[in-house]
Amino acid sequence: MSPVRATPFHVRAADANEGNLWRSRNGFTLAASYGGVASEAAAARLGVAMADISWRWRVTLEGARVRELMQRLFTCDASGLAPGRALKALWLADGGGVRGAGVVACHGRQSFQLISAGADHDWIAGAASAFGCTLRDITEEEGGVALVGPYAAKLVAALGLDPTLEPVTFRRFPWRSVDVTLSRFGEQGGYELWCKAEDAPIVWDRVMRAGEPFAILPAGLDAMDVLDIEAGVPRPGRDYDAATDGTAAEPIPGAWRLESLIDPEHQGFNGARAARAATPREQLVGLIIDSTTPSPFTPVMLNGKPVGRTLSSVCSPVLRRAIALAQIETALAVQGTAVSLVLPASRALLPTVAAAHIVDLPFLPPPDPIAP
Repeated sequence: MSPVRATPFHVRAADANEGNLWRSRNGFTLAASYGGVASEAAAARLGVAMADISWRWRVTLEGARVRELMQRLFTCDASGLAPGRALKALWLADGGGVRGAGVVACHGRQSFQLISAGADHDWIAGAASAFGCTLRDITEEEGGVALVGPYAAKLVAALGLDPTLEPVTFRRFPWRSVDVTLSRFGEQGGYELWCKAEDAPIVWDRVMRAGEPFAILPAGLDAMDVLDIEAGVPRPGRDYDAATDGTAAEPIPGAWRLESLIDPEHQGFNGARAARAATPREQLVGLIIDSTTPSPFTPVMLNGKPVGRTLSSVCSPVLRRAIALAQIETALAVQGTAVSLVLPASRALLPTVAAAHIVDLPFLPPPDPIAP
């Protein structure tokens, strides 16, 4: 078993994590909460929240044939990207199963970076080798924080950086003796600020100081999961198991609402024929539960019969209800359908049945930016 690693922001996170609450993701230890999940999630909708995202897997892919590799490996064609541009895409097993999803960013004519919630080193390295390209894992060389909320752009401006970035783009800045990269890759809008690992404490301190007028709060992994689920984003390792077999046919992209990451005009990527021919038996939907008690990974019932299961489930501070991502039989995944599920038992009570209904995703839109 590999040891759990600390992110470059761990010292600052430990100082702020008064409850000493920690969780592990992608092999890194992260603050679960800095004092209150609801207040941290609310900060991302009313002010600005800062979250450590250094746990995301990041590799560079370089070589004379790297653009050919981009065409073959990913479900959207990144070969024509100019430096500073990026796109979101999947990579698939030969049988069409989803091995991973991430951001593909162009750093130069022969240099790209992949950022993903899950690592797939051997598969990507093998693909790179087939095209004479090199892969270098830079996950531990850099740190990153997400800045989410309606005041995120104003915070970036207060930091002395230019917030006028289009979505899915990035720019490098020299920043008072520190080199940083500002990007806009996240599902909740906002920005990401990346730096060398040794500069992470400086970046944390500057962001927190500049964020005071905007009621900034550090947000732990639990609050970011709330935002993820409100946005309808499934994560590998949290909601589904990514394919690890080279011939795997599942998970099917369409079953996880990932088909939007497949460019219908892009041909010839690995697993294309199988993925496009697959018909999912289940669909990803949202459930709003008539309770404030989350109910993760439990059967969903319709007229007394199981028709699916919940995945990650949280209490939404905005909706004031428990919500869940769920996989439901395709024919029954109809918005408004009333279903039921069992809530987990507490120490004092037996399990109880709660009503719920199916909704389309996302549950909530991303935070609206405050106009400049």
